[in-house]
Amino acid sequence: MDRVDRADRVGSLLSRRVALGMAAAILAPRPGWAATFLDARKRPVPAIDLTRVVCIGGAITEIAYALGASGHVVAVDSTSQFPPQALKDKRSIGYMRQVSPEGVLALRPTLILAMDDAGAPQALDLLAASSAPLVFVDATPTPRAVEERVRFLARIFDAVPTGERLCKTLDGEFAALAAWRAAHPAHKRVLFVLSMRGGRPVVAGADTSADAIVTLAGGVNAAASLKGYKPVSDEALSAMAPDVVLAMDHAGPSLDAKALDQPGFQLTPAGRRHALIRMDGEFLLGLGPRTPQAALQLAKRLAQT
Repeated sequence: MDRVDRADRVGSLLSRRVALGMAAAILAPRPGWAATFLDARKRPVPAIDLTRVVCIGGAITEIAYALGASGHVVAVDSTSQFPPQALKDKRSIGYMRQVSPEGVLALRPTLILAMDDAGAPQALDLLAASSAPLVFVDATPTPRAVEERVRFLARIFDAVPTGERLCKTLDGEFAALAAWRAAHPAHKRVLFVLSMRGGRPVVAGADTSADAIVTLAGGVNAAASLKGYKPVSDEALSAMAPDVVLAMDHAGPSLDAKALDQPGFQLTPAGRRHALIRMDGEFLLGLGPRTPQAALQLAKRLAQT
């Protein structure tokens, strides 16, 4: 082998070692990265490459922006309504519960962050089996889980100090909400209506984000005997006896005041008084950093309705 060939081989070997070293630097766990760092499905979180992050879930996107990490994000889902520039500046992958694995992978993500209740399940299974790292973020609908999500994502985005400042702000806002509720005890029965299906309302029972926000605002979920989102009959509506109906703005075929004239609603105090509150869906149900603000706004509107 002559000197030129030997030099070429040495140069090639050095180039490969440099490339591998750079990749290792990108993917190496950051200081403090423990093997026990698990995602919402108890899967070890891999070493993180933040070059091209896809966010599936409005709460993830909102927290990423609040942490100052939006520069890492290349695409978001359609529930990422806040901040408004998220859907304007980033590619959209569609609705978080109808994820297209091919569409996500076509973006060449180095990390996919998905709420644990994203879907369809088969689509998430395909993403989990792909070469792109997929991390599930807890979707538990509780106030405490909001701060846990912030801390989890702050660790992912290497923004722990910013995450702690955000949690401190949240603590103050939750305290302000508690103080307002203590001064204005109401405990009205609230029925959250997701949509109308075949003339029947689909309402939120227990273990839903709507149940969490109603309770946080000091209301009583009139459909708490149910679990999840269920369509209900006129007789069931009457038995629930809501004082107020709560619905979303900008969320397809929801409710307007005229819907409360239907016979089923007219069997309830809310229907007879036309007591309807409509709020932005992602603000109300996103369970992100604006949750205490949404709960306080709802509490105040319940007191006035």
